[in-house]
Amino acid sequence: MDGVQKFDEIIVSPVGFLGVKFDRAQLSVLKFLGRKLPTDIVAKTSKDNENISKQVRSMLDDYFNDPHSTKQPAKVLMGTTFQKNVWQILSTIKPGQTRTYGDIARQLESSPRAVGNACRRNPIPIFIPCHRVVSASGRGGFMGHTTGEPVEIKEWLLAHEQELGADS
Repeated sequence: MDGVQKFDEIIVSPVGFLGVKFDRAQLSVLKFLGRKLPTDIVAKTSKDNENISKQVRSMLDDYFNDPHSTKQPAKVLMGTTFQKNVWQILSTIKPGQTRTYGDIARQLESSPRAVGNACRRNPIPIFIPCHRVVSASGRGGFMGHTTGEPVEIKEWLLAHEQELGADS
């Protein structure tokens, strides 16, 4: 099974398939898999994770119906202190709003590139909204890419939040 991506569950969403992993009944990974499910995916939810799995599916449904939903699953974050500091700041950006890599870098007395690297390593996008961080000159990249499907996902998420935000 070399090269096989293992997830506890695959969730279908408006932006494509999402792979999720749980650790001790907490969300540990949410990964965008694309609009076409890759063939190297294995998913099996254990009985221990049934409750958190239902909660995550429900919270994602809530987000895709109303991006202003503030429900958050129990989560476990693996990362450096700097990454966790960036992720904490990302969690304060409200739906429909954006901040630049430079804004966050100034707040942390760091560099925009370091902030971008921490965003790229975000283990649970959507719940930690790295898509709300943009470059000073445009939308910037997403998931380590500056073109293609990852950037299309970022654009969709931002448009979704801004479109529905206008109704609130």
